[in-house]
Amino acid sequence: MYSNIHMKVVVDMYRYLDVPGFISWLSARQYAPEGGFSGRTNKLVDGCYSHWIGGCWPLLEACLEGPTQHSGEVSSSVQSPVNLYSRDGLIRYILCCCQDQGKRGGLRDKPSHTSDSYHTCYVLAGLSSAQHKWHYNASAENTEESGTLSSPYRWTSEPYVETTQIYDKEDRVGTLHPIFVIPEGVAEETRAYFTSKGSF
Repeated sequence: MYSNIHMKVVVDMYRYLDVPGFISWLSARQYAPEGGFSGRTNKLVDGCYSHWIGGCWPLLEACLEGPTQHSGEVSSSVQSPVNLYSRDGLIRYILCCCQDQGKRGGLRDKPSHTSDSYHTCYVLAGLSSAQHKWHYNASAENTEESGTLSSPYRWTSEPYVETTQIYDKEDRVGTLHPIFVIPEGVAEETRAYFTSKGSF
């Protein structure tokens, strides 16, 4: 599912998503009482799905919200009246169950398992996704870019704040681009650099 929705975003083909089916399937992946995500039916919650499933939600929310004329300026926070998934539940699972409290440190898939670099990477990506709200920025569109797959470069973020915050402000992780999963702004800088070089 993650690859499917990301491919459709890259080629700007949101209209081909079965949105009700997608919401139903994604919603069934978040389990109570844990709050984390599983990868498929009848599987246990696993920290890495904080990204593989959790990373689909910002794209789906942007699809439902539609392109915005967002300025790109980051405000102090944004509150949404309705969440499609429990951000609090996911954050609680990550903070309470995925941290390796031993000398090794890092993040893991679930309690009783050891941490590793794979789970550390994708659990942190999922935490970033849950702590930020992304907007597909229609004002970034440029008619000269027609046919250049520019849609992945039209995203802006804001910190997401719940009315009852479950973590301290200094525990907010940095923003990761919802398509490229690298720090926000790096993909745009890289694209600008290589565009300025012309052809090889």
